[in-house]
Amino acid sequence: MQRIAIRRSARLTWLLIGAHAGAAALLWPLALALWIKAAIAVAIVASLLFFLNQVALLTLPEAVIAVEIHEQGTMALQTRRGDWYECKLSGDSFVSDWLTILVLAQEDRRRARHVVIMPDNVDAGDFRRLRVWLRWAGHRAAGENNPR
Repeated sequence: MQRIAIRRSARLTWLLIGAHAGAAALLWPLALALWIKAAIAVAIVASLLFFLNQVALLTLPEAVIAVEIHEQGTMALQTRRGDWYECKLSGDSFVSDWLTILVLAQEDRRRARHVVIMPDNVDAGDFRRLRVWLRWAGHRAAGENNPR
């Protein structure tokens, strides 16, 4: 079993701020009524605040602060609240050198959880081992969980 602690990410914080600012900036040249632009801008700000607190700053109770990889290929996640949940890795997960997104399905939840991992929010060795596991053993585990 391998446990990976997840910390706050400054890179992800700035990436989210930039993406949301870009989305808001694209609103203003559009030929829409001002009140519609303002309503969409409020939704963009709400989205920014939610995702900053859920995946970058990890302050919400349901924010994922740790993942465990079990020997049989299953995974578990821990929330800020302290609860642990058994999960199955989805084949929709994304792995790269600078960003890894785990898509984890829980039996008692309708929607999958997304865990965003960047080089600055986990230990470098853990990040490397996780990426290797996801590309090899995780790929097989996700295939078993997602028959197509």
